[in-house]
Amino acid sequence: MLSASGLLTLSPELLVQIISYLSFKDIISCEASCRHLHGVVRSSVLLKYLKEAGRTGVYDPLDAGFTFPERLERLRLWQKNWENLDIPDTSARITFDLDIWSPLIGSLHNGHLIVTDADPAVYASSDISSLPGARPIRSIELGNLTLVTEGLLHVFAFADEYDLVAIVSTGKIAEGLPYDIYSQPSAIVLTVRLLTLSESTAHPLAETPQFDIFLKSRFLLWCTLDAQVAGDSLVILTCHDRSCEFDEIHLVYWKEGTTHCLRRSPPSTYFPQVAFLSEDTLVLVQKEGNALELCQITRKDPPGLDTLCVLVLPALQQGISCVMVECQGDQIVASRDLLMRTRRLPFISDPNATVLCFTLGFRQVVGGFDYLRSVSFWVRRSSLCEYANRGGNREHPWDTWGPSVTRWTDWEHGLAPCRPGGSRSALFPLLIEVGTGNPIVIRDFHPERVRRALARDKGPSLDGDRLKVVTESSKIEKGDEFLNDIVSSLPYCEATSEKRYGYHEILIDDERIVGITRGDEKGTIDIHLMI
Repeated sequence: MLSASGLLTLSPELLVQIISYLSFKDIISCEASCRHLHGVVRSSVLLKYLKEAGRTGVYDPLDAGFTFPERLERLRLWQKNWENLDIPDTSARITFDLDIWSPLIGSLHNGHLIVTDADPAVYASSDISSLPGARPIRSIELGNLTLVTEGLLHVFAFADEYDLVAIVSTGKIAEGLPYDIYSQPSAIVLTVRLLTLSESTAHPLAETPQFDIFLKSRFLLWCTLDAQVAGDSLVILTCHDRSCEFDEIHLVYWKEGTTHCLRRSPPSTYFPQVAFLSEDTLVLVQKEGNALELCQITRKDPPGLDTLCVLVLPALQQGISCVMVECQGDQIVASRDLLMRTRRLPFISDPNATVLCFTLGFRQVVGGFDYLRSVSFWVRRSSLCEYANRGGNREHPWDTWGPSVTRWTDWEHGLAPCRPGGSRSALFPLLIEVGTGNPIVIRDFHPERVRRALARDKGPSLDGDRLKVVTESSKIEKGDEFLNDIVSSLPYCEATSEKRYGYHEILIDDERIVGITRGDEKGTIDIHLMI
């Protein structure tokens, strides 16, 4: 084994190769450890870039195509544009018909713009990864329009690294069952279709591109669904509100076409929301328990689902219950399947620093009108994974886990969060200012970017710097819904655009901001390239 002193006798070129395998923090430590390593690190363009990439919170597999000076230039420009939120003019625009897309639900997946609607069940995807930034504005179409004519309820799950869209639909009661079906083993049929995202054809990696899952439940009217994909696994959650039904969680190995029932629970156990924390770890939202339940898929024969721990949410007033929960965030992509989005950037945001955004809805009646009061909170996936790794099937009260790792916002303040892109989340106004529009606000919860912004705040302020760092706690005061004040302190950076827009919803990823506007009959989707 080479001693520490012997390490210093190696050639600078070999030392650079060895040090390049370290984390950026360890590279900085090497630089500060002695004069010799200080010189080696300072003179290496590779190590200089790796330090800068780590501080900026990006991952670069160092594939061919960019020199290291080009990488540094792209990285600094990318960082500057997001920090100052200098949004370029629209590069491309899509016009859509509100008769079909109302309400339109949009998402960005690895350079694909995907829109879905549940009534009628339709989805479309457009590859916008290679759009040029040159003016004038390009008019493009929603591509690969696919209409699902069979079934009543539909959910979509996407895995762009496999060019996969999974469509899960509820079907009619299984044929041949009598009307008195309470003693029958199944009644509702879930039909799963596995298609290519690019062409809407049967997926070539799926042994069985279409198959059925039979549930123990019988009534479609009270059934709700969610589905998510991570790697080879498709998880389907079905929930019911009737006492004679079941909440069921199914695992589908979509390449093999095998299906396993992981759990069957009493009705109203869960909200119809499921998200992956890793390829084997799920987060569910308990309905009666008012908590997040972290579970692990056990890869045995047959597979199972073990509860790792329960994270209790803030206590509610007596008689108050949440009527709706939504969980949004980027999909989990295994490192072996990680794709670079375009040739425009050699790097992507750190996939280990993504956030989830949970929205809780409460029904209120004011002046005879029924409306939904909403609050949301962000939490890093890595924070939830830390509690999942502790295991022990423990229940953690809110005060012991939540305040330091979450950040809450009340929609009554006028801003609502959009679907996160990586560690960033845009906020859109609930009321659009007529004639002038509103600025775009983006929060970034990446810990390294927050540290970098804090360090810069200690120096002299720069002209035109529109980045704000928030480290102090915020509070949602107790009231009709919550028993106590909700204090949260997850730090973040916030940038506000100088330009104003009339968008009703905003989607973001590493390279682009997509603004969605809904008119009386038509809607538009504007695509802004950030680099």
